[in-house]
Amino acid sequence: MNTLRNLAPCAVIAAALAACGGGGDAPPATYAVNVAQRHLLVDGGSWTMNGTGPNGVAFTVTMDFAPATTGPFPVSGATAGQSLQTFTVQASGSSDSAAQTIYFDPLNLALVGAESGGTCSVGNSSAALPASAMLGAGGTFFSGSDLDGCTGASNTVGSTTIAWALESDHGVALLCWNLAFKDALGAPSGTQSNCVEVATDGSLGTRARFAVSALGLTVTARNF
Repeated sequence: MNTLRNLAPCAVIAAALAACGGGGDAPPATYAVNVAQRHLLVDGGSWTMNGTGPNGVAFTVTMDFAPATTGPFPVSGATAGQSLQTFTVQASGSSDSAAQTIYFDPLNLALVGAESGGTCSVGNSSAALPASAMLGAGGTFFSGSDLDGCTGASNTVGSTTIAWALESDHGVALLCWNLAFKDALGAPSGTQSNCVEVATDGSLGTRARFAVSALGLTVTARNF
């Protein structure tokens, strides 16, 4: 299993500020997005969402982030923070899941890479999210190579970029990871978006949205 490009089981992909008052407009709200990133990677959380596949089959997808102890990133050996990300999908009485370990700088939370099933994605460039941002802001914070193993001699089989975005969906502020995948030849092979509710102080809420597009199919799930 490649990492970062397979965050949801393939079976699922196939199946499936208003201001008021008389004193003038209030200043735009800002959100502590780096604090939110820390809550996500260091504190963790779980969000269950519902959707309907292209064939009309209803499904649920649960996105979990579970904190883990710091340890060496397999490719470089550099000490990094760790977070176990798991997607579990239930549809038609069956369940499937996929998991990966995300490695990140414990100080600024910039992503280092990821590992799943003996294969790794290693960052070529990465950056921390800003301390604060307004709705509509965003930018790329990770660009990496997907490898067929977890050593310096492993071959590159694709690439992954991740952009963060602070979006408003039906009045809900969402911090999103928007992933884009390319194959070994550089051709686009799919996208994925993982979004969780965020408050202005960076705390995470209960609402979430998930979307994946691959193999000519697009699937979306949400809990609001």
